[in-house]
Amino acid sequence: MNGAMRGDSKYKLISFLCGMLIAAILCLQFPGITAEAKTKTRTSANAKPKTTLILGDSIAYGMALGKNYGTGVDNPDKVYWLAEGGVTINFIYPDFKIHLGRKMPRKVVNTFTNTRNFDLIKEVKKKKIEDIVVVLGANWPGREAAKNTVNCLKKLAKKSGCRVYYVNILPYVHKGRYKDKSRLMAEHNSTAREGFKNTDIVYIDAYGIAKSVKNYRNCTWDGIHYSKKVHNPVFKAILSVIEKNKAKATLLAKKKGKKKRQIERVSNVLKD
Repeated sequence: MNGAMRGDSKYKLISFLCGMLIAAILCLQFPGITAEAKTKTRTSANAKPKTTLILGDSIAYGMALGKNYGTGVDNPDKVYWLAEGGVTINFIYPDFKIHLGRKMPRKVVNTFTNTRNFDLIKEVKKKKIEDIVVVLGANWPGREAAKNTVNCLKKLAKKSGCRVYYVNILPYVHKGRYKDKSRLMAEHNSTAREGFKNTDIVYIDAYGIAKSVKNYRNCTWDGIHYSKKVHNPVFKAILSVIEKNKAKATLLAKKKGKKKRQIERVSNVLKD
């Protein structure tokens, strides 16, 4: 009987270890869903709802990882994050249908939803997002990609009703790991800047912000992905621009409301 009990204990131990292994594999394969669960816990304690979404490629992914990582920004929970390594503007273009995990399933951050396949416009409206920040371009730089980005973001602004921001490509530093695409990146940034002129889309010069950081060349290990020393000032600039635009929108709404009330008073006087 003792032998049977020992065999039963061994069986239970093996079953437990197998269960732990499967759970670990699932967490690795679905980091976005795990991140969403954690975010729900954090946001429930905050009275102020989040109204900003930052979406993008591995640059946004690195920024979202939190201050305990070398690339993560401070206070990442101020916004929603939706990012996957290796993606281009096709991540959202042309129909704004998101399918996470198709490019780099282990490089996904999703604190925006609890699913990997969804309609971006519907989710944005459902969560009452006011500002969308797009960090895309490094994986497919050039004039053609920039033009597609401009067209896509114009449609995004129109369909979502949100204020839209484009964060340009960070400077390339030759480290011998990637092919030098600095010329294409420069063309991409200049084409995007020109394309967003006379539109409501805000162009954020992350390239210039990064170059203003002392010894910025030493803040990247592969020439494209930077540490928080560069990411933090870029993130702060993004939040600063958003806050200014929120203030402007609030002031404009007050002025419109005041003007409407004045018109109504005049109209009532004329009727009398």
